[in-house]
Order: sequence, then structure tokens, then C-alpha cells
Amino acid sequence: METFDDAGVYKISKNKAIIQTVDFFFPIVNDPRDFGRVAAANSLSDVWAMGAKPLTAMNVLAYPAGKIPVEIIEDLLIGGSEKLKEAGVVLVGGHTQEQETFIYGMSITGIAKIDKLKTNSNARIGDLIILTKPLGTGVMSSAVSGDGLTDEQYKNFVETMYRLNKYASETLLKFDISALTDVTGFGLLGHSLPIARNANVKICIDVEKVPFFPDLFELMEKYNPKGVCKTTEYIEPYTYINKKADERKVNILSEAQTSGGLLACIRADQAEKAVKALHRAGDTTSVVIGKVCKRKSKKDYYLYVK
Repeated sequence: METFDDAGVYKISKNKAIIQTVDFFFPIVNDPRDFGRVAAANSLSDVWAMGAKPLTAMNVLAYPAGKIPVEIIEDLLIGGSEKLKEAGVVLVGGHTQEQETFIYGMSITGIAKIDKLKTNSNARIGDLIILTKPLGTGVMSSAVSGDGLTDEQYKNFVETMYRLNKYASETLLKFDISALTDVTGFGLLGHSLPIARNANVKICIDVEKVPFFPDLFELMEKYNPKGVCKTTEYIEPYTYINKKADERKVNILSEAQTSGGLLACIRADQAEKAVKALHRAGDTTSVVIGKVCKRKSKKDYYLYVK
């Protein structure tokens, strides 16, 4: 808990541990099958962010019975099951309850060799930082609610979210990775901060290298949701932002992400090769966005955005 890792780890033998996580949220897209796919991909992500393998899943579902057609719920669960099948994960049950608020997600159990686990505690000075998916899901989701996306924009948005981090994790684990996490509810900076604090290093991010959804900033002028940058107060005391940095882009760095990409600290001489491998595996927006730097003093910032 103290290191803010992505999932719980419980040792079951000398060399193995089970990995456990749970996540659920409100619908952020209109199509129920797409929502099921996104929710499953998001729930599974924490296990891959630990360098582990998910094995089983249980559904977590609550909705206002009688107000939502059963066909909608069926589509939702089919969407989730599609992603479980793609991931090679077995659905073993779940829990459903009636309530006014509609939520869906999954609890996931995985397994890992203890010496192969990846945490957010061991970042090395000099490592480069790779991000595998674009940022901006909060703005995009707000645009969906306002019918502000074209068919092409919507397709790219949902396909990015339900893209499994399985492929990125499997690719990255072939390289020398010192720290690994995924970018979800605490945003890019919020998930970078534990990496920096745990290893007593400074995460230096070049905002101009960070990938964003296409047309995001045009959409942001009209669909700028309130409450998605909830990590701002959390990270502010530990963050230095260059005055020349694009304010719009900096704001998105604190935005909560849904089913975001993996954030990996990798040996500098392997970064280019790793990015090319990620592209070949299908994570085509993967890019180096920064570097793990040395803190100059105990009072130095943990996060630096230029």
C-alpha cells in the first residue's frame, strides 16, 4: 500500500505470488458492448502493469433494474467477455445488485513469478520513460456525451481504450524495465509521482513528446469536463512546470484516464528498440516522453514538466 502499486501481491510459494485487483466505473461511451470491452480492458490492466499474468475474472455490476432493457445488459456482458477471451482469462462468477447508479467492472486474479514482478519502486537514474497510449480520455468522454465526435473520432477513442495492455506488457518485459505502472485514475503525473518518490528520483517529462488523442485540443475548447484533473492538488507540491510549457497540454497530464497505457522506465540504450517492438505489436502511439533524472537536493521537485 505504501508504494501505491497497481495491484495486491500475496506470496503463495517460494517463487510465486497471486496478484489481485478490482475496478469499476460509470459508462463513458454510449454503446454497451464498447463499454463492456473498455471496462474489462481497464480492470485487466493493473495485472499487466505488475508484469503478471491474469487468470480469472469476476463481474461487478449494478444498475437500475426495470429502467434498462435486458438486451443492454446482455450486450455489456458480452463486450466484457470478448476481452476476457482475447486475454485468455476465465470468467468464474461475479456479483450484481439493483441500484440507481449504473456501474460495471471486474475483479481480476493473476499470478507471477516473484523475481519477475514489476513495481513502481525501482526507477533508475538515466532510464528513459515510455508511454504506450495517448492521453485525453476525459475530454473525449465529455465530447461523446455531447455528441461531439465524428464516427472516426469515436472509433479511434473506444478502440484505444479497449486495446489490451497485454501486448505492451509482454513486449516491454523482453527489455530491461526498472519500473512499470499504468496511467488511469491519477493521470500521468499522479502515477509518475510514486515512481519518483519511491526511488528518490525526478521524473522529467517533455510535454511536447506526450501523445494525445487527435483533435483533442479543438474538442477541449467546447468539451472540457470538470473534475477530471482531480490529481492537481495531490501533485502540485512536488511538481515544477516550465513557464514555456503549453498550458493546455500540461492540464491533460493531470487528467484522470480510463484504460490508459503503460508507463515504463527502461534502460536508455534499449528504448528505441522497445518503441519499435511496441509499434510492431500494435501499440502504434508508443513513444519516449521523458527521462528519470537525479534530484539535486532533498528540496528538489519529484516531477519536472518542460
